[in-house]
Amino acid sequence: MNWAIAAVVLLWLGGAEASAQSAGSGEKPLQFMGHDVTVTDPGVEDPDGFFPRGPASVCVELAPKRQCYTAPKEFGRFPKAVVMQIEKNQSAILFSASSGGVSGYGIHFALLRPGAGGDLEDFFKSGISLSSQSEHAFWSEPSISGSKIFVTADYVWGPDESHYQQHRFIVSTYVRRPSSMVDGLCYYLEDQFMTVRKYDLEESADILKSERQEILARLRRIRMEEKRIVQAPTSGPPKK
Repeated sequence: MNWAIAAVVLLWLGGAEASAQSAGSGEKPLQFMGHDVTVTDPGVEDPDGFFPRGPASVCVELAPKRQCYTAPKEFGRFPKAVVMQIEKNQSAILFSASSGGVSGYGIHFALLRPGAGGDLEDFFKSGISLSSQSEHAFWSEPSISGSKIFVTADYVWGPDESHYQQHRFIVSTYVRRPSSMVDGLCYYLEDQFMTVRKYDLEESADILKSERQEILARLRRIRMEEKRIVQAPTSGPPKK
């Protein structure tokens, strides 16, 4: 995983999902909304490189002052930033950093935008952390949402299973929605289920691709139910 030691930003180009650029010395600074992006790796505190010295962070050099986001304290390894076009006219930074450990470590995700309070704000209001045995992706599904949906799959350790064997997975789907509690649209958990099949990531299984039909069918049923509730006639005043 040498790719993860440096900060990486993927830029949305010509309708492609992303194209990778690494943040190395002498290279052109990576940018978000025309401003330089800096990812800080705190380094590790042990000679084997398993445990971070502190949390990783990402900053955008906005005017009049830079805005930053710092991961929870245990997430400091392999920091990475990706610029995602989550909607036609809006982009955000997908930032991730890993916790300490050898296998089964955690990965924290934040989807960041400039904030009114002086720090980058996270579109993932509930916070999202997955294990190293997980998958994640953004999908464009206009019939579900005007913004891209965020889909994850994380393993469940069942009986008689060792760490690197086939497992069933919890699939979670996050959709951008309004809330009276916050300004703008944020991502909230929309649906979640456990796969019937077992998958082996060591054998290059593509869980989200395999489960895509089920994921979208469940989301469409949710949309149909929401429409049914909205269109249902309201009852009149109770009869005396």
